[in-house]
Amino acid sequence: MVGKNPRADSTTPEPPSKRARVDSGGTIFTDLGMPMATHLAKSYTYVSKLPESQPTDTYVLGVDEAGRGPVLGPMVYAVCFCKESHYNELSSVGFADSKQLTEEKRTSLFAKLQTLQYSGWAIRCLAPAEISNSMLQTAKYNLNALAHDATIGLIQEVIARGIKVTKVFVDTVGPPASYQRKLQQVFPDIEITVAKKADALYPIVSAASICAKVPRDEHLARWVFEEGLEVPRNYGSGYPGDPNTVAWLKDNLDAVFGYPDIIRFSWATCTKLLADHAAPVAWLADMPANQLTFRQPRRSRFLHRPLQLSSTL
Repeated sequence: MVGKNPRADSTTPEPPSKRARVDSGGTIFTDLGMPMATHLAKSYTYVSKLPESQPTDTYVLGVDEAGRGPVLGPMVYAVCFCKESHYNELSSVGFADSKQLTEEKRTSLFAKLQTLQYSGWAIRCLAPAEISNSMLQTAKYNLNALAHDATIGLIQEVIARGIKVTKVFVDTVGPPASYQRKLQQVFPDIEITVAKKADALYPIVSAASICAKVPRDEHLARWVFEEGLEVPRNYGSGYPGDPNTVAWLKDNLDAVFGYPDIIRFSWATCTKLLADHAAPVAWLADMPANQLTFRQPRRSRFLHRPLQLSSTL
């Protein structure tokens, strides 16, 4: 039976070291058992090693995210899936909402998850530049739509790999009822529950919250600024209400280029600072039609000139 969180178990392994190894293709793998780019230019999906399954095995899957609110860094959506027959074992590991745990505890639980033979996980890591581009494009693609598509894509990715998912628990994005209806239309054969605070109610969602939070924190810790700048990392939590984050944004604003691409330019905090302190910019697309003038380019004297054949060979 799938139940709610019991009291967290206090016995967890020590956190792994932060060392990393590099494979022959140049991909960095942390001791946490996942690839990690030092500069996140594009979004990516990663799926862990799958548990060995029998045709009769059914799975419970949880969904959560990390980094939805911050003005900087990636937004990570994660799923954790577990054999339904072992769900009580997962519950006893001690998973809880990642926001309520220390960094050491999250890392320890994430490492423990890698050792479980009856579960797996996957993430969709959305690069800050792609978040900005999606939200600032002419045809708006808002944060809820990004979240819904990331969730649906991850569930489909897991199912496509042969995992028979029968129950899904989701920490809500937007109104729970409408989100649940949307997911149920996409996955009519799966029992879906969308709830507020699901990361505190269901261990499988708690595990997913850790699978989202740890990779996001790793990206921020390992971020290499491709702009070639020596940028201080005292940007705090990244939330617009964090005084350290606000101070970092003010101190690292370039009047012409704005910010490094770790920043989400579509956030109101960022756009206001740029409007108040950066060099003014007049965008052609924003100008009224009656203020636009078009000039016919001067015709080149080489155009329409007859081709002269040479007979000097």
